[in-house]
Formats: sequence, C-alpha cells, structure tokens
Amino acid sequence: MKNNEIIEKIIKERRNVRAFSNKKVSKKVTSKIIEMGIWAPNHRMTEPWKFTVIQKNSEKRLLISKKIENYIKENSNNNNPETVQKIADKAKTEFESCPLIIYVSSSPGKNEEETLENYSSTSIAIQNMSLYAWSLGIGIGWSTGKPIKVNGLKKIIEAPNSSIIAGCLYMGYIEKKSVIIKKSRTNHLKKTIWK
Repeated sequence: MKNNEIIEKIIKERRNVRAFSNKKVSKKVTSKIIEMGIWAPNHRMTEPWKFTVIQKNSEKRLLISKKIENYIKENSNNNNPETVQKIADKAKTEFESCPLIIYVSSSPGKNEEETLENYSSTSIAIQNMSLYAWSLGIGIGWSTGKPIKVNGLKKIIEAPNSSIIAGCLYMGYIEKKSVIIKKSRTNHLKKTIWK
C-alpha cells in the first residue's frame, strides 16, 4: 500500500471509541502518541497544548469520577432519580474502567485571534494522536462533555486557570468484540464552493 492509501485508510476508519480491552497502554506507547500530537501545525509556534495523563485507579481518577457523578446529578433534566443515578453510574464506571485518560488543555493567546489559533492547533494535536493511536490498534474517545465540565477540574489536572480544556481522551486498545460501525459523510462537493 502506498503512503497516501495508508493515510486515507486510517482517516476513514478511525472512530471515537469507548469499548476497550483490559490490555494496558504502556507509558512508552502513550508518550509516543502524545509526541505525534505535538507535530500539529501551530501558527506563531506557541505550542499551546498541555497533556495530563490520569492513570487507572489513581486518586485523581477516582476524584474526577465522583465529580462526574455529581455533575450529572446536579445538571440532569431528567426528573426520575433512579434514571439519573443509572446515567451517573454508567458514566462513572466508564471513566473509572478506561485503561487511560488524557486531559488536553490549550493555553490562551495574547488576544482573541491567538487564543482561537491555539485552540485550533490543540484540536489538531488531538486528531494527530487519534490517527496515530488508531494505527497501533488503540482507540481514543474524545469527550468535550461531562468529564471536562466538572467543578475544579483545572486545579485537579494542574492546568492553568486561564487555559481551555480541549478534551478528555478515553484511551485503550480496541476491544476486538466491539463493532466498529462504518460511517459515511456527506460528499465533500456539497460542502465546497469553487470560485
């Protein structure tokens, strides 16, 4: 297979994954995935990204997990306490059982334009990580929901208060039994204007 074909295959096959095997992702492999992230294009070379790796069963993991549970209970629109508890328990279990969690934050810029550029570069870093991880049989579930909205998160993950949390990455070797759903996209020509 040619390089362009390999890249196309990985781009099209990559999925947001949350079903993982119990196989541990080594520190060496995790470090390499993060290294691939920092090769994202970055105007002004601000290198705005920061990565906080949260190990399974660590105090920080359990603390954040409890905060996710509380966040769901406090912010749910569902009036049935049993249903809310089930949703909270599921999210808590998913967070606690994930082989590896990585929080990615982005530094603010000197102005609004630079802050947006920094956030964009940080998002590209996450995509680089996702693509490289996928090539190793490792899936990443990129969350911008509950795990980044919990109270006091920046302090817990030691991110500057002025930073923007770009995502919580659930990461692990892909569970072979899990079905990777094939998806399609709207034809790019319908989203492209040629002048």
